[in-house]
Amino acid sequence: MSTPMSRNQQTANADIDVSNFSRHLNGQNAPIWWGIIGLILIELSVVSAFTVTYLYLYMQHPQWPPNDIAPPPLFIPTWSTILMLLSCVTMYLAGKSVEKNKSKGFVVYTFASVIMALLVLWIRWQQFDNFDMRWDQHVYGSLLWTISGFHFIHIVSAAIGTAAIGLFGMVGFYTKQRQIGVVVDTMYWNFVAFAWLPFYLVLYYFPRL
Repeated sequence: MSTPMSRNQQTANADIDVSNFSRHLNGQNAPIWWGIIGLILIELSVVSAFTVTYLYLYMQHPQWPPNDIAPPPLFIPTWSTILMLLSCVTMYLAGKSVEKNKSKGFVVYTFASVIMALLVLWIRWQQFDNFDMRWDQHVYGSLLWTISGFHFIHIVSAAIGTAAIGLFGMVGFYTKQRQIGVVVDTMYWNFVAFAWLPFYLVLYYFPRL
């Protein structure tokens, strides 16, 4: 008959050798990677809800925008959209610089992205001043202000987070082995940039159809 193991023996059998584990987890091995995926999925549901709500109301109204309101100007928001997409390129180049342990290139590309985001924010702020309706004037005005403000706040958060990443890069914190912070920041940045595309289409093109 086998005898019951002592508590010390049970503890010894439960030990796991972690001597070969890396201190620096990257990609899907890092819990924060899954955390940012969860955050993106949550915010993607909000983006989808806003877009579907807009399209539903658009299809229910024979005239859109209502009350003979002119659609928002197209030229300036198009340029802000281009800037946001270009910032994804510089963020990609920043990540590649980290993989090559090129701190200077990482800092330059990161702050180039932040500068483009600040330009987009300035453009959006000018647009807010030029909207022809209040947020509480009618359902179209509510959607225009809510969606624009929602994405404006997301650009602010992405710019602040990326500026912090850039400051850490200035002191050489990020390396090829220690880059998970850059990876998740880039993922969120790309989400913020591409989440604007459905908003851009419904806010600026659908009123012209």
